[in-house]
Amino acid sequence: MSPSLPRFGDDSVRMWVTAVPAVGPDEVNIVLGVDILGGVDEQLAGALFNYGHEGEEGVFYLLPGDLWARAEVVGDRLVVRLVTSAQRVTEAVRHLDEEFRRIVTGLASEELPDGRVTVLRREIVIDPAALADQVGLLPGPGHRAALSPEGDPCGDRLRPVLAIDHEGPATLERLVAALGDDEASVMVVGAD
Repeated sequence: MSPSLPRFGDDSVRMWVTAVPAVGPDEVNIVLGVDILGGVDEQLAGALFNYGHEGEEGVFYLLPGDLWARAEVVGDRLVVRLVTSAQRVTEAVRHLDEEFRRIVTGLASEELPDGRVTVLRREIVIDPAALADQVGLLPGPGHRAALSPEGDPCGDRLRPVLAIDHEGPATLERLVAALGDDEASVMVVGAD
């Protein structure tokens, strides 16, 4: 990562705003670390990652109906929610053990106005002004939409959120190393 690129994050909540060398060493993204053996929310996100379609080796793309990211800036806090439909949650866990299905069914998932439910929620402190020149990174007033490869605005969409799956809690440094060792994968999740 270039030393001039902004970086924010918190290893304890496994969320960062940074560049990931394996994906784009010069492009800052919102990055989530997801421990697929962690809490129910992370295990559920891991089950939804199975809907990903492999692009480059170790990089998987999720369709908006399978998993989507919602980003919100409140003061100096960046909140990211991974969301999906209740139906997709049911489908994603149907092949898992009965106890896990029962736990997921009992979750008090936050339902959003569009009917989607929150699978995973993370929050960190950032400096929005330091990220103002990062086109398509943050929502809100002054937001500039992400650009297509041709340089055209992509509506209200943001840059994708990158979710790195792994086993066990890990710092960003360990996640990046795991990507290089093929011990982790990157999930590219569309965002608004």
